[in-house]
Amino acid sequence: MPLLPAYAALLALGVIWGSNFIFMKWATALVSPAQTEFLRVLFGFLPLAFMAWRAGVIHRAQLRHLPHFAVMSVLATSFYYYGFVAGTALLPTSVAGLLSGSIPIFTFLCAFLFLRDERPTGRMVMGVTLGFVGIALSARPWEGAGHVPLAGVFWMLAGTFSLGSSFVYARRFLSPLGLSPLCVFR
Repeated sequence: MPLLPAYAALLALGVIWGSNFIFMKWATALVSPAQTEFLRVLFGFLPLAFMAWRAGVIHRAQLRHLPHFAVMSVLATSFYYYGFVAGTALLPTSVAGLLSGSIPIFTFLCAFLFLRDERPTGRMVMGVTLGFVGIALSARPWEGAGHVPLAGVFWMLAGTFSLGSSFVYARRFLSPLGLSPLCVFR
């Protein structure tokens, strides 16, 4: 891939991901974090449900997997979104976006604890360590706790933990089922 399109794609990704935090901040000025989360889930669910129905990947036999789908809906969508919206409502958007970078750290820790067949490599440990140091250096917690509400930090970290653990849950319990990704929509 030539260098210019790669940078353009990276810039587009940054705008899309970064603007998400601004939109959440604006939304919570008008409605509660729970209402914002509900609307995000609803308007994400409807098109995916329609696509899964049109593709014919949803069957009654899959009802036996409903408990797994319920766990995934909480971990990968409902609680994750609520944590991000509640955290973004309390924090500056830059800090909220920065804390969202801890998703890979929690995914790594959960994979280390719960996926015995996937042992971390030294390169993985180094990447997670550098990521953690980068987040800590950017957040500068040694400058005093007065300027960043700890409740916002808690909600952001709870949301990132929820999403990070959902990847491990899906790998451990849903991947072996061989289901179409559309029928496991969140």
